[in-house]
Amino acid sequence: MRTPEEIMQDLDARVAQIQEQAGHAEQLLAASETTAASDDETVTVTVNAGGALTDLRFSPQFRGMSANGLTDLVLATYRQAVEESSQKTAQIMSGLLGADSEAMGVINGFTQPHREP
Repeated sequence: MRTPEEIMQDLDARVAQIQEQAGHAEQLLAASETTAASDDETVTVTVNAGGALTDLRFSPQFRGMSANGLTDLVLATYRQAVEESSQKTAQIMSGLLGADSEAMGVINGFTQPHREP
């Protein structure tokens, strides 16, 4: 039978391991960026791990587009970048939480693309 001191040492070691894994995941998320380009490469969008827009670039081809066409292309490219970013974020978090954990199920509920019926 283990002593209370041994149990506490094991618990302390486990907490330290979890803190190290969480710190690593935090670093990966902070450094994570996703860049997506439209099929014709007219629009290039970069988002961070949370899906926030961090860069938006246009090739000279955009000048020949209508405002509505450009808007649609920007939004479609942004959605693509966010979807890819969500997949990266889920992958990083599954390493910390476990792919089959209940917490990962919650995260996946927020990071999976929402499709219109």
